[in-house]
Order: sequence, then structure tokens, then C-alpha cells
Amino acid sequence: MLIDLSRDISENTKVFYLYPKVSVIEWSKHEIHGFRSEVLYMITHVSTHVDSPAHFIKNGKTVDQLELEKFIGHVVTLDVRNRHIITREDIEKALSRIEYKKGDAIFLCTGWAEKYDSDEYITRCPGINKEAAEYLRDIGAKLVGIDSPSIDPAESTTFDAHKILLGAEIPIIENLCNLDKIVNSRVRYYAFPLKLVGCSASPIRVVVEL
Repeated sequence: MLIDLSRDISENTKVFYLYPKVSVIEWSKHEIHGFRSEVLYMITHVSTHVDSPAHFIKNGKTVDQLELEKFIGHVVTLDVRNRHIITREDIEKALSRIEYKKGDAIFLCTGWAEKYDSDEYITRCPGINKEAAEYLRDIGAKLVGIDSPSIDPAESTTFDAHKILLGAEIPIIENLCNLDKIVNSRVRYYAFPLKLVGCSASPIRVVVEL
């Protein structure tokens, strides 16, 4: 059984205020050209996407340079719901309920996915603090994902979590959904980005297998 953890990409997709909205433009038509095609205008950090080190680290790896092994393997999904600032202690407590192996990916179920249709989804989103990011790095997580639009909480101005994880070449997946379906479990995941040369991020289709 496969479970899709990815958000749609459409003109209704939520984006940060600094980013352009998604536009889907019909380019060719069956009636005129005999085939159909579309032009997509969107930021690379759109919908469910992966951040590469280049997002915050000067001269860091771009999304096409990341090892493919980062995007396949086992993931543990931690229950950190109802926490705005997720701490190291929160992660340690959640990890104690699951069999985690060094080199697994880690997804954080904050419950914030339920807020997707509200204005506060972006403006008040939860995230992890500096110590939590350092802990995820130190225990050997090869990838970190969250059901929030940012791994840093909305009010962060220093983006410590981004800098710590990406500085350790740990990709970050944001805007996940359906994590409540796999919380407190260890399952196999597949999450390959597009091979966008020189880009800091890519939309990504994230699927887990039960």
C-alpha cells in the first residue's frame, strides 16, 4: 500500500509572500495543434518540496548534486503535535516510541497540515529550534521532513534549523501532509526531486510504502 504525502501544485497552492503565485498557462490545444501542453510558472520552493544546501549555504550543493540515496530508504515519523517550538527534548521523547536506526530519514508530524486552508498556515507555522536541529544532525538523520511550510518556526529571523541541517548536507522536505497516517512508525519512503541544475530546491513527490 502506498500513501502520498505530497501537496497538489495548482494556482491555489499557498506560497510565502516573497514568492510568486503558481500560474498554469495553456500553451497548445487539441483543437488547434492536435496536442495539449502547459507552461508552469512557479518558484522552486513550491508545495511539497526539498531544500538543498544551496538554499542557505553559499556554494552548497544544489538539488541536482544531492546523492540519490538521500531520497530513498526508511523514515520514522515522530509525533510532535501541539508544539509550536519543537525542542530536542520533544524529539528525544518521540524517538523513544520508535525503532530509529542511524541513517534513517525523520519526518515531524506537527499536526499543522490541518491548517492548510487557513491564513495562519504560513504566518504562524511551527518549527524546530537550534538545539533540535543540532540533535537531528548529531544522531545521523539523512533527511528531515515536516508538515509545515518551514522547518524554522514562522517568527524566526535567523533560520537556525535551515542553516544547521543544510550545513550538514541534510536535505529538508517542507509542506508534507498525511503524516498522521504513519505517525510512530518506521516505513520505506521514496522522495525523488526533479533534476533541476543549479537550483536550491525542487518540488517533490513523497510516497511511503506500508
